[in-house]
Amino acid sequence: MKSKYLSRAGYLKSVLKLSHFDTLKFAKQAMLWWDDYYSWKDFPPLCLIKNKKVVCYIFYSISKNKDYLTIHNLLTPKNSRNKGYAKELLRVLFDEYLLDNHIKRVKMLCVSSSLKFYMNLGVDFWGVNKLGQYYTNFPMPKNIKDIPNMMNHNQLNSLNQSELVSIYDKLKNNDLDFNDKEKEIYQNNKLMMKDRYRFDELKEMVE
Repeated sequence: MKSKYLSRAGYLKSVLKLSHFDTLKFAKQAMLWWDDYYSWKDFPPLCLIKNKKVVCYIFYSISKNKDYLTIHNLLTPKNSRNKGYAKELLRVLFDEYLLDNHIKRVKMLCVSSSLKFYMNLGVDFWGVNKLGQYYTNFPMPKNIKDIPNMMNHNQLNSLNQSELVSIYDKLKNNDLDFNDKEKEIYQNNKLMMKDRYRFDELKEMVE
């Protein structure tokens, strides 16, 4: 397998080959969102290629002062799922492309269907926003295998108080804004995550 960055035209050409409707819909949404908020020149999506076929895409950005790597979208076409491609692309990103990049921290929002994937990498979550997206924020690991080591309490305390308050303000309502169905999903996710859903710990650090 190999990896490369895609221009907007290259990305569009690639995703138009997708046949699964929901995957194509998500790919289009990711493209339009990138059009509105980010630069394709500065932050082109990175893709993983196997047998001349793109099997995974990732959209990410890096803040100007390198305080944060933000992972925005990780997309695997339906017929390429459950084959380890998403994990491999993240490994390539952390272990090769961003090696010695001096980025301080990583943050992202994760939908319910992706929680198990990121938890298997060692990621814990701090809370959920009103859109049902689960938030994580941790120091930049040396490599992808180092992610679990970034979840200890001392590392969480490395954020200053104003940063913690800013994060807490976005997550403090938890499920208060959810309808009954969303609350049921949230409760099931909490049961699944157990002590790796660390909102109470975040709350204690703020109060």
